[in-house]
Amino acid sequence: MKAPGTPADASERLAEAALAQAFSALPTLRGKLPHDAVALPGLASPSYHGVESTTYRVAEDRDAEPSLFLKVSEPCAATLLDPAAAFRAAQKIAALGLAPEPLHFVADQGAILFRCLGPDWRPATLDTLQRPDSMAAVIEAFRRIGAGEPFGRSWSVFEAIRDLRALLGEAADALPPDAWFLFDWAEAIEAALAAAGTDVRPAHADPHASNLLFGPDGALQLVDFDMACDTDPHYQLGAFLNEACPFETPMKAGIEMAEGAFRPEVFNRARAYAAADDLHWALRALAMDQLSPRRGLEFRKYAAWRFLRCRMRVGRPGFEEILRAL
Repeated sequence: MKAPGTPADASERLAEAALAQAFSALPTLRGKLPHDAVALPGLASPSYHGVESTTYRVAEDRDAEPSLFLKVSEPCAATLLDPAAAFRAAQKIAALGLAPEPLHFVADQGAILFRCLGPDWRPATLDTLQRPDSMAAVIEAFRRIGAGEPFGRSWSVFEAIRDLRALLGEAADALPPDAWFLFDWAEAIEAALAAAGTDVRPAHADPHASNLLFGPDGALQLVDFDMACDTDPHYQLGAFLNEACPFETPMKAGIEMAEGAFRPEVFNRARAYAAADDLHWALRALAMDQLSPRRGLEFRKYAAWRFLRCRMRVGRPGFEEILRAL
């Protein structure tokens, strides 16, 4: 753990400034000297985490154990993030007992200080998420969040795809040759969902395995609220089942957990949203490849994987029939 005053890079300078403001603002921390260490090094592939922000474990004093967790948005990702909205959503989700307590938001650095969950909490693995009890815990957490008050930030995966296309430019060298094909399918999915009708509810909306932490006795906590928004709950369900289930049989079990009974039309929505979610994250990774100064991160590799999975979904025989059955 490092004392303030010797930042190694720009990210650490932002972290030190954020901690100074937070420790000055919070009465329980005022007068203490924070010590910090990077919590999770950035990794774009095979899992996308710690690339749009940098995270730190924080001790309240030199000899104390880390009890706080600081997340500092990367300046290069400012066009993709709304830290103030993330803080508000974190407060509401924490009030449900589903997230660590957010203690302070530092606007100048786009930083949020949380209570640390502790060493007994671990990010989910795909094996974990495929267990019925774990899958049910995640789906129940989504249900509780969706039953709460709106977050006040509307978001659509299709609007995000359009925004990222504009950011990248149609001639971006990193786009695959069949990008036009994937974009056409995204428009078809959006049109089919609009015709069928959608709902809007508050959602965590970023169910990557690394954002789902399991602790003692299978308890669940959600982290990373950058994507938290008011959106179609079937988008979140489709994104989660796309993450957790490599095959459709366990996806069907997830639909049954979420709906109380298997509903083919919801299964079709989940598969359609899964394809759109893959395209969104592929484009987002390419945007970060353009924006981020951290050239050692394999953004294009992660993007290639998400493009491939999107391509496999929309290119599967019968996908057009899926859209017709929404």
